[in-house]
Amino acid sequence: MKGTFRVPVRVFSLADPSVGRELDMLVDTGATQSIVPREVLEALHVPVDRRQKFPRANGERIDRDVGWVRFRCQERTTPTQAVFGEPQDGVVLGRITLHELGLEADPTTETLSEAEAYMYRFAGHNLRASLGSE
Repeated sequence: MKGTFRVPVRVFSLADPSVGRELDMLVDTGATQSIVPREVLEALHVPVDRRQKFPRANGERIDRDVGWVRFRCQERTTPTQAVFGEPQDGVVLGRITLHELGLEADPTTETLSEAEAYMYRFAGHNLRASLGSE
């Protein structure tokens, strides 16, 4: 696929960070959540948190299990939710996980780089006053 590329990612258990797997993941900013093969998540003893519906490009809706894991990419680590992928789903690094890692994708150079992080204060809103601590 044009504009897509792969990066190495370590996926590991929240319960036991010493247990992990190295994966070659497709960077897909069109995918909301990351997808990790079911057999990998089961080998890491990742519990299913919930079942969720996902739309496919052809309009079909599929159900997949989702669970909490930890990802490490480019020396950055974050807890994130991952979809228990079936063989036809692929291995995908999605945009929520990229955001949580503080990374953004540049498909023209096929690289990940540090994302700009923004913090906004609402105009006219004083948080301390609303918390009663001013």
